[in-house]
Amino acid sequence: MIEKIRRALIVKYTAVIACILFLGFAASYAAYRHNGIKLLQDSLYDYLAEEIWEAQEYFRHGGESPEMHTINSDIRSLHNFTYWLLDGKIIRAEQPGNDVIARQLEQRLLTKTYQPGKIYHENMKAGKQKWYFIVIKQDIRLSASQQGTVFVLANYTPVRKNAKAYIKIALTAAGIIIVLAYLVGSFFVSRSMKYIEQSYQKQKQFVSDAAHELRTPLTILYSYAELLEYNPKQTDVIAELKDEIQHINEMVDRLLAIARYDNSKVIMHNERFSVNRLAASVIKSMSGLCQPGTFELKSQTGNIELTADKVMIRQLLGILLDNAVKYTGDNKKIAITLEKITSSVKITVKDNGIGISEEDLPHIFDRFWRAEKSRHQKGLGLGLSLAETIVSLHGGTIRAGSKLGCGTEFEIILPLRQ
Repeated sequence: MIEKIRRALIVKYTAVIACILFLGFAASYAAYRHNGIKLLQDSLYDYLAEEIWEAQEYFRHGGESPEMHTINSDIRSLHNFTYWLLDGKIIRAEQPGNDVIARQLEQRLLTKTYQPGKIYHENMKAGKQKWYFIVIKQDIRLSASQQGTVFVLANYTPVRKNAKAYIKIALTAAGIIIVLAYLVGSFFVSRSMKYIEQSYQKQKQFVSDAAHELRTPLTILYSYAELLEYNPKQTDVIAELKDEIQHINEMVDRLLAIARYDNSKVIMHNERFSVNRLAASVIKSMSGLCQPGTFELKSQTGNIELTADKVMIRQLLGILLDNAVKYTGDNKKIAITLEKITSSVKITVKDNGIGISEEDLPHIFDRFWRAEKSRHQKGLGLGLSLAETIVSLHGGTIRAGSKLGCGTEFEIILPLRQ
């Protein structure tokens, strides 16, 4: 599935780049042709005005003998041509050097109806070569019985030829750019897909681990249910059942919390509260699990006010203290230190428990991960992962330091205002 997404993204990005290139080249080609032909048309109107004046003078002085001039031009030359007609006969002309084209032009001008002052586009073929002309006609009234006509033409074949050459170059360049775009797109898409694939694999692993973790207490519940079936009065079995149900309930709550906090649209209900009072409240709620004097709350800078999601911060402190209680021996000593540092609050939770090995330390925030030495304790492997998510949502940092047999210290830094 990931491979299909990767290919689809590469094709999509390449297609987008190809469309942009096509539109860019099409626009530049259209502009090139339009501007080139428009310049010829504008110059042709000026040329027509000159030819009309010259023709009027020529006719007034009685010039009626045919004059045919061949202009030594070929298909690659931008050149203007003129044809003067008197009573429907050509009496003077400057015509292309190609005889076939010259005859076709004469025939076209004598037989086709042209509106005066209007621009026409004509094309003729001589062998494998095709010529393109702009034609403008203007009538001259010489007398009541005589009418002259002036045709001016511009050969814009080179503009068309250059435009075609431009298209070939543009298409070649576009092909090269598309190949490069495909390669570059493949590189960046592959990099992006790497993170998507990692997230996908984590999700699969998460589901697999969750199913595995839930299967164990469910198997125990089933065993206890079978025991109760034979002896309904076993109170110790009922107590174990309650314990396992509580264990599953806690796991489901944490799974739901992780799923909720993983959502990019999670809504945080920030409020201003005293971190000192909140920490004292969490310690009080957990005091029944330990001997008196287990917890020690210290504040280096007096009362500290924090603006954050109070429910999440309570959950965060509860996870860290619960973790410390679970993995500390009989002589438990757990110190919670609060300190204000410029615009942040630092919360430190330190215990004298079993500690974490150097090899295990980098993995303690992974979901469902538990150190080998802690597997005899009931746990989910979700608490620290959830704690890290809560800290991240508040724009803070969490760090753990530990040595095997020497206890563990968690340091959290949260901004005072969200």
